[in-house]
Amino acid sequence: MSCIFTTGYSLGCKDNLGGVQKFYIGNFSAVTSFSVGSDNIITGGTSVPTFYTFEQRNEVGEYKEDGAHSVENGTNYWTQIASLTLYKNQASVRDLLLVLSQSRLQVLVLDQNGKYFMMAEQNGADLTASSIGLGKAYGDLNGSTFSITAKEPSPAREVSSTYVATLSIV
Repeated sequence: MSCIFTTGYSLGCKDNLGGVQKFYIGNFSAVTSFSVGSDNIITGGTSVPTFYTFEQRNEVGEYKEDGAHSVENGTNYWTQIASLTLYKNQASVRDLLLVLSQSRLQVLVLDQNGKYFMMAEQNGADLTASSIGLGKAYGDLNGSTFSITAKEPSPAREVSSTYVATLSIV
């Protein structure tokens, strides 16, 4: 198979924001498959999973993807990482982190531009780091931070807001 790119990239307008508004975390199901439009955006799925909302303050939650590309081996994959912060140390947060650490996850990310992206579309994700702290100074974080990580064969796809509207979001 010959892999030839057929497009370039232009800067466009400066009307874009960085950051995450919300994460929606649900249980991964290997039997769920997604419908993808000609624009490569997810438009539907074979099941209606439940996702739970994790709101983030401005400039706190983060999502990134790091590509690993081996010329020698001809392989490519992307490590997807969602980093979240939860405020106030309390028993419910402790219990939530424990359950997340034991689960296989899938994450929808809502960015500051109103676009959704599907993390862990094919392989699921895991809680890979967490930190619970009381802080030291009055202005320190009393709460927790945690990261969810997935390794996927391609970058995260955008998800249509029409499809998101059909999901069970709590």
